[in-house]
Amino acid sequence: MKKDERFIFLLGQARNRLFTKLDQALVDAAGVTAAQSGALYYLMANDGCLLTELSRALMLDKSAITGLVDRLESKNLVKRKPVPSDRRAIKISLTEPGRFAAMKCLSITKQYNDAIKQGLTQEEIDTFSSILQKIIQRFSE
Repeated sequence: MKKDERFIFLLGQARNRLFTKLDQALVDAAGVTAAQSGALYYLMANDGCLLTELSRALMLDKSAITGLVDRLESKNLVKRKPVPSDRRAIKISLTEPGRFAAMKCLSITKQYNDAIKQGLTQEEIDTFSSILQKIIQRFSE
């Protein structure tokens, strides 16, 4: 394989190809995209969280999270519930179909994660993970 140090380009290409395939697999299996599945995963562990908490966890602004939750709600995967003590606050909960979809998505995401690791040694996997975490940390500050 030819040496290529255009890391931004390579990361972008890898992300685009991976998410195109992952999105299609998730839509086929559960009717949701990778971004939507991220919300379902978060709600599995934080069911009934505030919309603002979900927004922070997914790093989405108010309009993006509202649209994402609208789409999930129209598919009957989540439901909104107002907070009586604060009329501006809204809690988001998984429905039973949402929990089922989240479980399907987890299985598919695990398959894709395993496919990324396929053919790599444990040392390469550890190095790859470390490099990605360093990139994330470096550009989070």
